[in-house]
Amino acid sequence: MSNSESKREGDEFRPTILVRVPAIIETDLARVEARFKLKLPNAYRRFLLNYPSILIETRTELGWCHESVSDRKLRLNIDELIYYNESVRAPGTPWTENDGPWPEQYFVIGDDQCGNYWVIDVSSPDEQVLFYDHDIGKFNVEHESIQAFADHLVQSTNKWNEQQRRRRNNR
Repeated sequence: MSNSESKREGDEFRPTILVRVPAIIETDLARVEARFKLKLPNAYRRFLLNYPSILIETRTELGWCHESVSDRKLRLNIDELIYYNESVRAPGTPWTENDGPWPEQYFVIGDDQCGNYWVIDVSSPDEQVLFYDHDIGKFNVEHESIQAFADHLVQSTNKWNEQQRRRRNNR
């Protein structure tokens, strides 16, 4: 991980990851937990506090932009995590197959830019990552752990980028 600068907030040291986004620290997690009146699972807390740099460095090459995995699919930015979790909890938005509200136990950790979300269940001792499909209003287990999800994102992004390069080269 490349830490090119650092900041001090109060008495807590805050390294900066790749200059772009401050690393998540305990006070960030406490802010999230207080804001949503929940306790983030230990596995997810550890993951965020030690966010793998490969998720920042791995980028989807879209041609017009290069989007990091950490920018969307497995978010690193604490303010964006708060924004998306507040957004899905806004009153009056039907989310479930019975047009019910967003279930409080599901915490958004990423999205696919199409109205679908990856979430964790903060009420479960499991480390599973679930996928919310907005077309059917259901949550389904997609990965057994945050790390398995992260590994999948890196592999699938690299595979997609390679397929796109081959396609461009074959024109």
